[in-house]
Amino acid sequence: MRISGGKTFQEYRKYWLPYIDHLLTKTCSHLSLNDMITRWVQKKGHDRLLIFFNGWGMDGGIADYLQSNTPEGFGSDVLLCYDYRSTALPADVLDTVARYGERTLVAWSLGVWAACEAGLEGIDKALAINGTLRPVSSEEGIPPGIFRATLDNYDEENRNRFMWRMCGDPVLFRRFLDFAPERSASEQKEELASILQDVVQGGTAAVSSWSYTHALIGGRDMIFPPASQGFAWQGIKRKLVKGMAHFPFFTFSNWQEVSACMEE
Repeated sequence: MRISGGKTFQEYRKYWLPYIDHLLTKTCSHLSLNDMITRWVQKKGHDRLLIFFNGWGMDGGIADYLQSNTPEGFGSDVLLCYDYRSTALPADVLDTVARYGERTLVAWSLGVWAACEAGLEGIDKALAINGTLRPVSSEEGIPPGIFRATLDNYDEENRNRFMWRMCGDPVLFRRFLDFAPERSASEQKEELASILQDVVQGGTAAVSSWSYTHALIGGRDMIFPPASQGFAWQGIKRKLVKGMAHFPFFTFSNWQEVSACMEE
């Protein structure tokens, strides 16, 4: 199977694995083996659940921002998932999710890949925003050289540069800082290294019992190239939002607006 730049999967692994082993040994020897982090953003006993897989390096700030803008009558419980140093959801969370009558999923950026690794079942609708199932790919994701350079050079200074590119505009970047993640650059780097290790070992996202039904593609995305996203999401309902950068939540600023993208 050829997965990126004409390389076979075996060639791809041979290229990446020595680098990842070195990086994890040198800077990421204390990677967490715990489950990914989850938090109930809204839990009011609704029969409908919205599961939100946040982007790499994030915490609860974006979810709290979206919740604060959501109308009072939004009829869905909301579960937040982030930190993909482990892609396993806690067993008790999976049990709780299974009890809902309707389950929808929204994933952003590298969360699009992580959601398919989490062991979820019975997802009725799923929206991918500015991400793909092959996050390290010249054709369907972030080109491997750029992904590797981001990981190699990631530190406190380069974090701000990355987030500026994510927002794509100095005014929006300043707005984003109000709820930017409060995690250290070293912890974020650990997470990115772990994601890369999982992607290289697994090739693409794991086969799930559910599939993405909708995709939103930012026309000004400087992280996941829009053309690569369009190629990756052939065959499902997709929408190009021309003015949207990689960070989509100034365009869709609450849970109701995000959920409405799955009704179109």
